[in-house]
Amino acid sequence: MTPLERKCALAGMTYTKWQRLPDAEKDRLRDTSKLTPELRQYENCRVEVTYPDGNKRRFWVGRSTGWVPCHLEIHNTRSMGGGPVYFPEGTTVRLIRTGR
Repeated sequence: MTPLERKCALAGMTYTKWQRLPDAEKDRLRDTSKLTPELRQYENCRVEVTYPDGNKRRFWVGRSTGWVPCHLEIHNTRSMGGGPVYFPEGTTVRLIRTGR
């Protein structure tokens, strides 16, 4: 499926419509363009991210659900969710721990 076909298929998507789709159709339609390529290998791992300005943050890398998922900053292992990862160009990642 081309990006344009996927975009057209997802236009007007709602939670109710998404829930009614079979799993195979969800996998076919899911748009993973919002996932940070540098973090894909670190999903469910604790990382330290160093931003271009020198600031550092540590968090667990999570992944949101739905038709356009993104990576999430999970504060600790007891957290139920988090905000989207801010990952500007020039940011570096260091693995701290694997698995939750």
